[in-house]
Amino acid sequence: MSGHEIEEFLKNSRRLLKYATKPGRREIYQISKIIFISILAVGILGFVLRLIFNALIGG
Repeated sequence: MSGHEIEEFLKNSRRLLKYATKPGRREIYQISKIIFISILAVGILGFVLRLIFNALIGG
């Protein structure tokens, strides 16, 4: 990276941090809910696939 690219990157980073805000309680709750549902869905999918493969292979 040249000096100009680094300077431009730092300028853009400062601009981003200036407008960034901390998430509120409601937003954190919503993100947590989405993550929990996603983990649950992946777990259920893995369980179902294991049942299917055990039925096919006979394990």
